[in-house]
Amino acid sequence: MRVRSSLLSSFSSFSSFSSLTVGVGLGLALVGCANDPVYIPAPEAMEAGVMDEMGMRSEAKASLLLPIKTETAADAAKRAALAAQLMVDVPYVRIGDLEIEIEWTIENLDQEKVGLAQIELDGANELFSYDPTLIILNPDDDEAPPTPGLDGNVPIEVAPGAKLTGLFTEDQVREASIDLDQITRGNVNPFRASLTISKNAKTFQPLTPPMPGDEDYVQEPIGAPIPREAFAALTRIDLVFKATTFMKLEYNVRVRDIRGILHDLLLTAVTDKPGELAVFEPMVYAPAPAAPAPAAR
Repeated sequence: MRVRSSLLSSFSSFSSFSSLTVGVGLGLALVGCANDPVYIPAPEAMEAGVMDEMGMRSEAKASLLLPIKTETAADAAKRAALAAQLMVDVPYVRIGDLEIEIEWTIENLDQEKVGLAQIELDGANELFSYDPTLIILNPDDDEAPPTPGLDGNVPIEVAPGAKLTGLFTEDQVREASIDLDQITRGNVNPFRASLTISKNAKTFQPLTPPMPGDEDYVQEPIGAPIPREAFAALTRIDLVFKATTFMKLEYNVRVRDIRGILHDLLLTAVTDKPGELAVFEPMVYAPAPAAPAPAAR
């Protein structure tokens, strides 16, 4: 995640949507070649750092579902042929189809106190969604570190009343997409995935499912390696925003539509052309803990 002190160029704001689900908004559609980006502003700001009655600071979560067109019969046929050639399941939206960057601005609304902010990037592809709070890797160890997000979650100091801007780069989002596929389809440990640079990986090897809590269990390779041509890409952007003072986060999702699968109306298609949008139902990834050993008799 890159942080810069200058303010990002402003984008038009549009009608609001729920902080947890994508709603109706308008983007800036730029007509041109595949390298021309489109911008999908998140119409509602995220606010965090408000103290509750228990003395805990509030955090904000938001999801933005990318407006991807339904798969055509021709695309489905090509995908089936590729799956037969590679002998693995091939998702509709794959690495290289969309190049995504997330630009953000944090504002410390406290005029007196320096605050620390954290932005965590998570998300979903068409197969699985990833929420690290649902993944307990060491159920018997209360002091074990929490499962990491896909990127971010680095403390950022923000002066009183100040604004900071930054971004998750295309490389970072691509890495997050591959890590998500490795963790879910590949059963790779989230710590290993997050600490290994895989943005240029050609394949990854699926493993047997993890068994949290079983220290003697060793995962083994299973099935054929999944080639890059079959890597699943993010179709939903999830952000978690935390702050130690009252702060606001605004963000825009910048997309280069390499394959031409984004709907021309962007988020407006949610209401105007809902039948033309792909509907994904990703499974929540949450490996089950190991079964307890039978009691000795």
